[in-house]
Amino acid sequence: MSHGSPEEQTESNGSRIGSEQTTGDGPSPYVPAGRSVAELTIKAVLIGLALNVVMLTANMYLGMRSGMTISASIPAAVISMGVFYGLRRIGIGGTILENNIVQTMTSAGEALAAGVIFTIAGVTFLDQPINIVNTAVVAILGGLLGVLFMIPMRRYLIVDKHEELPYPEGTACADVLEAGSRGDEGVKLISVGFLVGFVYMWLANGMAAFRTTIQTAFSAGETDGFAIGGDFTPALIGVGYIIGPRIAGYVFGGGLISWMMLIPLLITGGFVPESAADAALMVQANEVWDEYIRYVGAGAMIVGGFYAVVSMRGTIADALGTAAAEIRDSGSDATADRKRTQRDLPMKIVVGGAILIALALVAVPQVQVGLLGGFIAVIAAFLFVAVSAYLVGVVGSSSNPVSGMAVATILIAALALRSTGVTDPVVVLVTASVVAIAAAVAGDTSQDLKTGYLLGATPRNQQLAQVIGIAVSALFAGWVLSFFDQAYGIGSETIPAPQAGMMALISEGVLTGSAQWGMILIGAVFAIVLILMDVPVLPFAVGIYLPITLATPIFLGGLLRAGIDRYVARRDDEDGTLAEHATSRGRIVAAGLITGEAIMGIVIGALYITGTGNADGAPFPLGLEAGTQSILGVVALVALVGLFTASVLWNAPNTEASDQ
Repeated sequence: MSHGSPEEQTESNGSRIGSEQTTGDGPSPYVPAGRSVAELTIKAVLIGLALNVVMLTANMYLGMRSGMTISASIPAAVISMGVFYGLRRIGIGGTILENNIVQTMTSAGEALAAGVIFTIAGVTFLDQPINIVNTAVVAILGGLLGVLFMIPMRRYLIVDKHEELPYPEGTACADVLEAGSRGDEGVKLISVGFLVGFVYMWLANGMAAFRTTIQTAFSAGETDGFAIGGDFTPALIGVGYIIGPRIAGYVFGGGLISWMMLIPLLITGGFVPESAADAALMVQANEVWDEYIRYVGAGAMIVGGFYAVVSMRGTIADALGTAAAEIRDSGSDATADRKRTQRDLPMKIVVGGAILIALALVAVPQVQVGLLGGFIAVIAAFLFVAVSAYLVGVVGSSSNPVSGMAVATILIAALALRSTGVTDPVVVLVTASVVAIAAAVAGDTSQDLKTGYLLGATPRNQQLAQVIGIAVSALFAGWVLSFFDQAYGIGSETIPAPQAGMMALISEGVLTGSAQWGMILIGAVFAIVLILMDVPVLPFAVGIYLPITLATPIFLGGLLRAGIDRYVARRDDEDGTLAEHATSRGRIVAAGLITGEAIMGIVIGALYITGTGNADGAPFPLGLEAGTQSILGVVALVALVGLFTASVLWNAPNTEASDQ
C-alpha cells in the first residue's frame, strides 16, 4: 500500500526510481513542473525548525567530540516521513515536497554547526570566552552568504552538470523520499539499510561489542611509518557506493600518497613531534599527519580550489551576467514565464543581500574584522562557495573539507592582516569563520537543491527554507556552543574540538611566523603536477587532507559498487533492466545505511550529554578485550558487506514487477 498522499499517488507513475527518464532539461522530476503540490507550508516549517535545533545541538557536540559532523538531510527526511505518516492517521497529510522542505530546513542546522565548531569554537584555545551574540551575528552573515552565492550557480551545477555531479547525499535523499512515497518495496529497502546501520553502530559505539576502526602500522626495511586502516562504518561505505569507484579511487589515491609515501618519508627524516618521539609507530604516524600532512592537504586544496574557480570562470561570469540581466529586466514577464521548477529567488534580492552582508561585516561591531577582513571574507566566501558546491557534488557533504577551506582562508587573511599590523588571531579566526560557515552552508544548499531538482521542487521555496533554517540555527548556535564550553570545556578530553584547535594554532602561527610553509608549498606543487596530468585535483586533495581511516571505507564502498555492477552486467538482458534496478536498489539501501548510522550517532550523543557513558567508553560497554573487539570488528565488516550485497541482489529481476 502506498504511503503517499492522494496527490503523490497520482504522480507515482512519473517516479524516477528504477528509471532514468529524461527530457530535454534532464531527468523527469517526480512531481511534474506543471503540477502544483503543497510545499512551503506552516506545518512543514514548524517540523523543520524543531528538527533543525535538534540536529544543530547533536552535530555541534558530535563534531567537537569526534572531529566530524553527520549529514542531516537523510535522517531528517526519514523522521519527517514518520511524522507525516503519523499526522496522516489523524487526517493531516503531507506531500513529498513538504517532506523535502523539512529536510532542507533541518540540514541547514547541521551545515551551520560544522562551520561554527570548526572555527568560532577556536577562540577558547586563544583564552577568549564564547560570546553568544557575536557567534549569532557571524553565523547568520556567513550562512546567508552561502545561500545567496549558491543561487546564481544552481542552474549550471545542479541542472547542466547533472550527469557529471552525482551529489550523493542529495540523490540518496531523493531516493529516500521517493521510496517512502511509492509504497512497500521502497520502504522495505530503506528499512533494511536503516536497521543494519542502526544496529551496527549501536553494537559498536553503544556497547563496544566490536571496533569499527581497523588500522595498523608497519616498517619496510629501513623505512618506518607505513600506516593503513579504516573506520569501516555503514555511512562511509554507503557514501562510497553512491559516488562510485572512480571518485572513491581518487580520494583513496590521495590518502595513499599521504600515508604510504609522505608520512614514512617524514618519519624517516626525523620530522616527528617531540611529544610522540618515543610512542608507537601508529601514534607517530597520526601525529605527523596532524602536524604536517594537514598543511600539505591545505596547500593542495588552495591550488585545487583556485584552479576550480578558474575552470568555472565562464560559469561564474555567466551567473553574474544572468544576475545583471535579471536585475535589468525585473519589470518584464520573463521570470513569471519560467517553469515552477526553474524559479529562484529574484536576483535583486541575491545581489542586494550580498551587498548588505558585506557592509555588515565591516560595520557591525560584533564581527570586528575591519575593512580588509570584511573584503577578504566576502571574496573568499564567493570563491569557496563555488568550490564547496562543486566538491560536494563529487564526494558528498560528509567529505566536504570545510576545515581545509577555512585553513586556506586563515593563511590568506593572516598574511594580509599581518601586513597591516594586526596581531590579534581572533580577528583572523572570525574572518575564516564567515568563509567556513558560507562554504558549509553552500555545500548543504547544493545537495538540497539537487534533491529538489530530482523531486520537482520549486528552488525558490527551498532557498527560503534554507534562509529560515539558518536564521534559527544562528540564534541557537552561540548558546549551544557556550553551554558545551561551560559543561565540559572546549578542548577538554570529552570534547577536544580538534579542528577548532588547529584553526587557532594556525591563526596564531601565521601572525607569529611559526606556520608550516614548507608543507603548504609541497601540497601546492603536488596539486600543480596533478593539474598538468589532467587528474581531478580536489578529490585527490581531499584524500591527502582526510585521515586514511575515512578514505579507505569510502574506497571500499566504491569497490563494492564496481563489483555489484560487474556481476549484474554479466547476467543482464539486452535492455539493461537488471543493472538499472540493481543500481536503484543499491542507492536506496546505501541511503538507509547512512540514515541508520546518523540517527544512532544522535542517540549516542544524547546519552553522553545526559551523563551516560564518557569520552573513553561506550554508554553500555560489554567489557570485551581489545583483541576480541578487533576480531569481531572484521567479522562485523564482512557481515555488513554481505548483508548489503544480498539486499541489492536479492530478487532483483523481479523488482520491475514490484515497482508497478
